[in-house]
Amino acid sequence: MILYTLLPATIGLLWLMACLGASHTVTLTLSPLETHINHAMRTELLLNAPSNSAPAGLQWIFKLPPGLKIIGIEAGTAVNGAGKTLVCKGAKCLVYGMNHTTISNGPVAVLMIRVDQALASGKRSVEYEAVGRSRLRRPEIQIGDAVAVSVEGRSIAVVAGDGIAVPLTIP
Repeated sequence: MILYTLLPATIGLLWLMACLGASHTVTLTLSPLETHINHAMRTELLLNAPSNSAPAGLQWIFKLPPGLKIIGIEAGTAVNGAGKTLVCKGAKCLVYGMNHTTISNGPVAVLMIRVDQALASGKRSVEYEAVGRSRLRRPEIQIGDAVAVSVEGRSIAVVAGDGIAVPLTIP
């Protein structure tokens, strides 16, 4: 009888802990690609965090498929509004500041990339990535190795959203 009483209580407690843990998760996602002239594209890295776990610093890597080149990364309005600085070396980026301000939800960074001309014109192909037994996935831009830190210096869990598919040809 005690076992039957403890089982629902344990399940309820685990569910509550999972909900509380999920509410403190920081999410980084990419906005849809905007296509520009000269085979250039633009996307924003977006922060979504509960107000009680908004980060004071961030770090991540943009993972690009072959045939794409970073032509610029700029700080987004959320970083500028918090008085923070965005520094990138290649695809690896760090947001920091010498203040106790947290970063609000919104654009953290603006990534500008250029598609290789041979790829854009169809003269060169991009390999599809095999997933599972028979599904193929288009090349995509992804967020990797994301880390967030609180004002107190504690680590905050970060979940990177799905990647965004890259069009194989650019008009």
